[in-house]
Amino acid sequence: MHIRTFRAASLQDALEQIRRQMGPDASVLHTRQVRDGWMGWLGRTYVEVTAGLRDRPDAAAEMAVPNGPTPRQTDSRAVSEPTRCGSVSQATRPAGDRDLAFWPAERFDPDLPLPLKSFREPLLLAGVAPPIAHRWLEATASFAAGLGESVTGNWLEHLKRSIMRELPLGGAIRTQPGDRRVVALVGPTGVGKTTTIAKLAAGFRIEARRRVGMVTIDTFRIAAVQQLKAYAEIMDLPMQVVERPEQMSEALDHLGDVDLVLIDTAGRSPRSDARIEQLVDLLRTAQPDETHLVLSATSSPSTIQSVLSGFAPVRPTAAILTKLDEASHTAGILSAIVPSESYSGIPISYLTNGQQVPDDIAVADGEALLNRLLPAQTVLPHLAAA
Repeated sequence: MHIRTFRAASLQDALEQIRRQMGPDASVLHTRQVRDGWMGWLGRTYVEVTAGLRDRPDAAAEMAVPNGPTPRQTDSRAVSEPTRCGSVSQATRPAGDRDLAFWPAERFDPDLPLPLKSFREPLLLAGVAPPIAHRWLEATASFAAGLGESVTGNWLEHLKRSIMRELPLGGAIRTQPGDRRVVALVGPTGVGKTTTIAKLAAGFRIEARRRVGMVTIDTFRIAAVQQLKAYAEIMDLPMQVVERPEQMSEALDHLGDVDLVLIDTAGRSPRSDARIEQLVDLLRTAQPDETHLVLSATSSPSTIQSVLSGFAPVRPTAAILTKLDEASHTAGILSAIVPSESYSGIPISYLTNGQQVPDDIAVADGEALLNRLLPAQTVLPHLAAA
């Protein structure tokens, strides 16, 4: 495959360069926003697009621009020369398969209303894979047409409503007095599992009046055990520490007659098969009724896809989205969570938006997730255009 990276003032300009220099069969592999200048200061902002052209016997000839310069003589805004390789290099290949998405540039629907079409670039820059951005925009056009607003209307709101129809929302943990329910939280390091456990425990203990017990198997970090113990003492909740699978049954028995057991687990890299297998063994003895995968809203779509794939052996039943207060937008992460042709999606159970226990947690709500769909600086012009 021939790989080239282009810089331009806008995505449309970059796509035009790709069509002109690589032909209509080129595919968009990756997009990002970059700034020149010293360490990104005092410089101009560009869109950087990496495109690929599959190897064919006549590919080299097609790379030449008719009646124009050869690729080595093209516009200086192209920041790298064509590279022939058997597959996409690791430097330019996004981690997630849905990010890769060999998507010919000319397949973007030219029949979309112009105000709606202008959302394509912000979606791609927010990390939404081209096929998903295309699907969202087409669904939005159909949704608006059904309302009789195919020409005018608040396109941002129509876009949000279209995405909301795809969002899998799972609802809260359901408990009944006298019927013990076991819920485990899993996920990579640093996403806020222990704090989220404390928020859930406080909510069910104080507001729902449930008897709650906690188990931690995060013995890799002494601080995590001490943190959970401190929360347990403040709320007067029983807590057990488990180091090996054979200790799990006894620990659950020692919690006594509780309505809800919350299990805190050690952060694990989704790329560590051995550590994931250890987690599977521990949870197999606990037999949780629900397993919630904790994801950070500040993660990139490719990171989320990697986590979803790596933790698949744990068989999570829902996802908790944390750190919404630290995320500038949600378009990218939502595009990684919603169902697609190759992925069935995962229901979102809770959202957290701060460190306060127990206040900064709520049952997942579509309005909250879509409130900051795109960065503010990209939304304002579209609101004015609408």
